[in-house]
Amino acid sequence: MPLQSLRESLAGAATGGWSVRTRVLSVVLAFMVVGLAVTGLLTYASQFGVLEDRVEAELEQELRELDLIANATEDDGSHVHTSVDSVLNAATESAAPSDNESVLAVIDGEPLYKPQAQDFDLVAEGPAESPTVLEDILAVHEPGRTVSTSLDVDGREVKALVASVQVAGDDSEGIFVVANDIGAQKQELWRSVATFSALSVVTLIVAGGVGYLVTGRLLRPLETLRAATEEITVDDLGRRVPVPEGQDDIAALARNFNRMLERIQAGFAEQRRFMSDVGHELRTPLTIVHGTLETADAEDPADVREAHEIAMDELGRMGRVVGDLSELAASTRPDYVRTRPVDLAAFARSALARMEHIADRDWVLDRAADVTADADEQRLTQAVVQLAANAARYSEEGSRVRFAVDRVLGPDGPEIHLSMQDEGVGIAEHDQQRIFERFARVDNDRGSGTGLGLPIVQAIAQGHGGDVRLSSQPGRGSTFTIVIPQHARPAGSGPGGPGEAEPGDTGPTGTGAGTQAPQTKGAGRR
Repeated sequence: MPLQSLRESLAGAATGGWSVRTRVLSVVLAFMVVGLAVTGLLTYASQFGVLEDRVEAELEQELRELDLIANATEDDGSHVHTSVDSVLNAATESAAPSDNESVLAVIDGEPLYKPQAQDFDLVAEGPAESPTVLEDILAVHEPGRTVSTSLDVDGREVKALVASVQVAGDDSEGIFVVANDIGAQKQELWRSVATFSALSVVTLIVAGGVGYLVTGRLLRPLETLRAATEEITVDDLGRRVPVPEGQDDIAALARNFNRMLERIQAGFAEQRRFMSDVGHELRTPLTIVHGTLETADAEDPADVREAHEIAMDELGRMGRVVGDLSELAASTRPDYVRTRPVDLAAFARSALARMEHIADRDWVLDRAADVTADADEQRLTQAVVQLAANAARYSEEGSRVRFAVDRVLGPDGPEIHLSMQDEGVGIAEHDQQRIFERFARVDNDRGSGTGLGLPIVQAIAQGHGGDVRLSSQPGRGSTFTIVIPQHARPAGSGPGGPGEAEPGDTGPTGTGAGTQAPQTKGAGRR
């Protein structure tokens, strides 16, 4: 047993906190102790019972032999033995006591006959030598019956049968005693019990030592995991615990712990990013408001009105920034998107009705797939309206903005494509990835956006298990496409799985037969 491990276990026990290793080993050893004790108890209880039955059978066998001698007859049918003395003399001469057995014949209270060779004598040489044993035999004797009794012969525990022997025509009272030294045989069993107990203790000690080493080896990954977790702090969430080889529970625990760290790290990163973004974006409007109020002439009504307007504008912008940042922070929650069946044709018409109020543009519904998809209608509407506002901001008044909803067979099953195409200024290739970053603005002269609209759209698409695609050329407009899976469940588990057509299907680029004809909406109102 390693000294360091022993010290740790003793320290844990001293403080009242047993280690997992110690608790596991204690439980196993406790079960072993109970198992060995129950096994030994049942085994030896059974053996003691077998011993009692065997001794009883051997004693009865001697009495059956006595009965055969007493009832022996001549050829003419007369009895061979006509007196008690003759019967008992013949019985003791023919007796061959087995180990631990003794036979004695008593006539009229006097011990007269015994076998020539036996392990021990009930009465040594006469009644004076063993008066107690003879008195006990005479005391339990009952004429005409056989009595079972226990005797103490020179410290021996003896089980005996005391049989009354009577012969017709003979007034003598005969007693045939057959005894077995059951105490000696019990002592052998008790020695076996002691041997079993000693071997059990040795087995427990060996099992405890081996078990301590084995459990230490098995639980070593847990110790490594514990040490690694102690080194991980809020300032160093990038560390990961080592994953043991294999596919056991400890390896799964390490993998799950690392995944939990990744989620915590992502949460902390999102929190830091949120605080950094808030500080960055709110610093400027706060500075403007502070400087405006500080320099405003309280005696000049025009200056006060101007300061008021500037402060309100900046506070309004701050409110929009905080609202958009809160939206992005909420997008990391599992319940940010709550899907349910959505009729996309009705959704497209409803979204178009909202778009026409954004700006004075020629809003056109090119296609609307007549299918149902699993989606969060409120979030999708928010994303589409944001794309429409973005298209209006970067296009000229009266220009055309096309909106379409298609069902496309993608590599992983049917997909829903919601596209917004404008005729605006377009986006340079080197800016097409940057615009999805927070607070990124390609042209600050266009509107007063917070720079968080497209990141929110992307978060909504990703919440549906999809993404946002962009196709744009400077001076020729842009097309933003929200791509989401049609069904939240795995593809192929029901209607709408791969290879199953529905009305409104489209190929990779074309319009399906089920789509609606283009619908043109007139110029909207602000």
